[in-house]
Amino acid sequence: MSEKQPHPLPHHQTPIPEELREQLEQFKKRLWQIKIAEAILAGCFGLLFSFLLVFGLDRFIETPTSVRLVILVVGVSLFAIFAPYWIHRWVYGHRRENQIARLISRRFPKLGDRLLGAVELQDQTETTDTLSPALRAAAMRTVAADAAGRDLGQALPAARHRKGSLAVMLLFIIAVGSIISVPEASINALKRWIMPLSETNRYTFTQLDLSQINTPHHIPYGESFSLTIPLATDTHRHPSKARARYGDSAWLEAKLINGGYSFTFPGQRAQDNLHIEADDAIHSLPFEPVIRPALENIRAAVTLPAYLERPDINANLRSGYITVLEGSDIKIQATASRALSSATAEVLALPKQTDADLPPLETSEQDTPESQKNQPEDTSQPAIQPQKISLKIDGRKITTPPITITTNSVIIPMQWVDVYGLKADTPLKLRVESTQDQLPSTYIQGIERQHIMLAEETIDFEVLAEDDYGLKACGISWQGEFTKPTGETPAKGELTLDQGGSTRTTLNKPFSFSPANLSIKPQKLNLRSWTEDYKPGRGRIYSEPIVIYILTRDEHAQVLKNEFDRAIGELEDIARKEQNLNDENQRLDNKKDKNLQSEAGKKKLQAQQDAERDNKERLQELTQKMEKLFKDAVRNGEIDKEALQKMSKALQAMKELSQTDIPKVEQKLQDAQSQRNTPKKSEQDLKDAIEEQKKAIKKMQQALKDANEANQNFEASTFVNRLKRAATEEEGIASSFIDIINKVIGSEFSDLDPVEQRSIKASYDQQRQTAADVRWIQEDLAHYYARTQKEEHQKLVDAMRSSKIDEALEKLSLHVSGNASFTSISQSKRWADQLRKWAKQLEGDKKNGGGGGGGGGGGGGSQEDQDFEFMLKVMRMIQKEQDIRGRTRALEDLRRTLQPNTTLKP
Repeated sequence: MSEKQPHPLPHHQTPIPEELREQLEQFKKRLWQIKIAEAILAGCFGLLFSFLLVFGLDRFIETPTSVRLVILVVGVSLFAIFAPYWIHRWVYGHRRENQIARLISRRFPKLGDRLLGAVELQDQTETTDTLSPALRAAAMRTVAADAAGRDLGQALPAARHRKGSLAVMLLFIIAVGSIISVPEASINALKRWIMPLSETNRYTFTQLDLSQINTPHHIPYGESFSLTIPLATDTHRHPSKARARYGDSAWLEAKLINGGYSFTFPGQRAQDNLHIEADDAIHSLPFEPVIRPALENIRAAVTLPAYLERPDINANLRSGYITVLEGSDIKIQATASRALSSATAEVLALPKQTDADLPPLETSEQDTPESQKNQPEDTSQPAIQPQKISLKIDGRKITTPPITITTNSVIIPMQWVDVYGLKADTPLKLRVESTQDQLPSTYIQGIERQHIMLAEETIDFEVLAEDDYGLKACGISWQGEFTKPTGETPAKGELTLDQGGSTRTTLNKPFSFSPANLSIKPQKLNLRSWTEDYKPGRGRIYSEPIVIYILTRDEHAQVLKNEFDRAIGELEDIARKEQNLNDENQRLDNKKDKNLQSEAGKKKLQAQQDAERDNKERLQELTQKMEKLFKDAVRNGEIDKEALQKMSKALQAMKELSQTDIPKVEQKLQDAQSQRNTPKKSEQDLKDAIEEQKKAIKKMQQALKDANEANQNFEASTFVNRLKRAATEEEGIASSFIDIINKVIGSEFSDLDPVEQRSIKASYDQQRQTAADVRWIQEDLAHYYARTQKEEHQKLVDAMRSSKIDEALEKLSLHVSGNASFTSISQSKRWADQLRKWAKQLEGDKKNGGGGGGGGGGGGGSQEDQDFEFMLKVMRMIQKEQDIRGRTRALEDLRRTLQPNTTLKP
């Protein structure tokens, strides 16, 4: 058999001996084996140690991502960087014989230098002259022999592979043991080691369930808050205690109760982390205090009932209260301070309050029955079932569905939760008060409750109407009523003054009312305003009536006579007061020891001045009344001229007294109190005041005299009107019987229809009243004659007494009540004719200058009389012009109001 051929060797000039070469190869092989093992063991050590380091750290802390990343980089770098470097250094860097020789020289310097020389001789080129090949070969053999006697293994670097193997084996056993004993923790640590940047949570043996805690977790700003952290169902440990703290505050401990730990933290205002520790479970959660969600705006869209024909109402609900008409729909819209996640609401109807719901009156203990003292108080309330409603959530907005408001008021509790899970501090309670469509109201203003006027006059007033939800229209209506029997029909009518609208809650319409324009004759008239709203079936609402007495001229004259009597009485009282004040001023002046500059003197003068001012104001008011009375007397047209002339003189004197004379007295009394006065000057001012006051009293007495004379003439002129009015009343009684004669003739009163009975009863009452009026006329004539001694009045008194009219009229009233229709008609007409005859006789005597009522004499009269008569004509022309203008204005108002839907029933 042929021998195995050795590996071809590099070509050298003179190769080193074979035994030396093999010895060096063995050294290199051993070096490579050790260093490659060290590199591999270092890489494995780095991987295992870094994994176990992460595993160990995770058992105590939440290893940060950066730390885990550094650990992984360092561990892998031993395998990926150090191992290649180590192999490159010891394997690649010791592959040649000269490199091996240098390594050996570190342990055996001489041998190493000789080996390095022998290695270098292999490739040395020379000639036979410089070096003999035999000598070179001999030198190499010598070095090989010397190396053969040495253990080159001692020249190997310090070997750490055995210790490394033990370390790696130990780490491997620890790693495998942890995987076997705690696989979840090991696998979790492996994941966190391999993928340090991943979101893999640290595994702990104590598992806390933090799924209900959002990050960052929001808590109420400045409010204490509670937090319960339960253990997870898969936890391996159940620590009896856990602790937590907010930021750097003190730790709070909590015991394990019902599988969780409950903490209560004080109010916080700054954002920070909440640290939780339970055994090996350590968590740090970001918490942010925020203000609870509040409503920035809340409004209600109210849809009113359809019959009102009104648009929807958008109302602000910041007050939490709103009044809504019964039958309306309300939709609530609220805007919160931040986005919401949910909201709840319900409708709670309130029971209507009745008298039984009112609190009982307080009673004393002794008034309480013994059986009731020990009875428990009944506080039961009617059961009310709230009705939940679904809410629409759109970001920050909450919207309720339309809620129909019935007769009951409702409370709507509302709660909301924001996207952070925070509720409102307190639930919002909205109260919706149900109200009914109230009755509209209307009234007439600008006129007294009772008004007296002539038919040709015009009165101006305003009709006002108000409602809570709109008015259709407003107007006036009138109903006449005769105060004495007559055959005429009372006036009746109505006018629509203004058309309203669904949004017009107030109507204000001025109107000029003229009875003559509406063909309304003298009678008592009940005038009312009316209005109507939109509620179906309600109809019109009327105001309180204004009673207007439309008088004939003789009735008007009698009213003026009564007012004039009262005015004279008030003037007499003012005159007496003025005289008393003058007497007191004289007493003050007559005092011997008077000192008007003293405190007592000034006080007395001030009291006199105040009393003088009060009397002046009373006289000014009376002058205004007298002026109106005079104008009304001129308007009447049937009042005696002499009475008007005397009234005018009295009125002029009253104007001068109130505007000039009495103010002078008041000023003098004020001057007497001046601090700049000397005592003598104050006394002189007081004397001047007394003198001015005497002049004023004298003028006031003359005014009283003129007023009394005017009143006498006034009274005389009213006798004619009173007789005419009595005649008219008798004619009215006859006319009322004529109208029903066919229904009542020959019948007993008890058998008559109620309508006819009522008519006869009214005629009877009127006959009694007329009989009383005639009796008073007869007595007043007798008294007037006693004062004036005028012959025409004596004749009339004698005629009335001889006719025994008072007895005849009383007897006639019995005929009327007994339904003696024919006798009542004939007797009423007879006495009506007689009364008119007497009135004509008295009126004729006045015209003939008989002196009765003061006819003003014949002829032209004095210049003063002529001037006054001219003034009367001018005044009457002005009044007539005013009446025409008033009636024209009333006609224009009437034309405007007479629309197609207006009814006029005069």
